[in-house]
Order: sequence, then structure tokens, then C-alpha cells
Amino acid sequence: MRKLLLILLLTAVPVLAKEVLPFIDNDYSKALAEAKRKNVPVFVDAWAPW
Repeated sequence: MRKLLLILLLTAVPVLAKEVLPFIDNDYSKALAEAKRKNVPVFVDAWAPW
């Protein structure tokens, strides 16, 4: 019963999300200005091929 409840809870969370996180590619100054305007933090996603 607990497993079923956990599965239902985990699958319902994305449905309840209000909006998708907007991504701004390769324009840090634009992302920073928009974050300041909306008063939200900046999320930086970085990766390396190694």
C-alpha cells in the first residue's frame, strides 16, 4: 500500500507544477537581467565532455 501511494505521489508532482523553467542559451547578461527583474535566482547548467 505504501509503495502504491509513493508511486502515485511521485507521478502526480510533475502534473501539479505551475510552469516550465525557461532556459536562456549562451546569454548570461540577459539571464541575469531577467532574474533581477523577476526577483528569482539564476540556475546555471554546465557540462563537460570528459
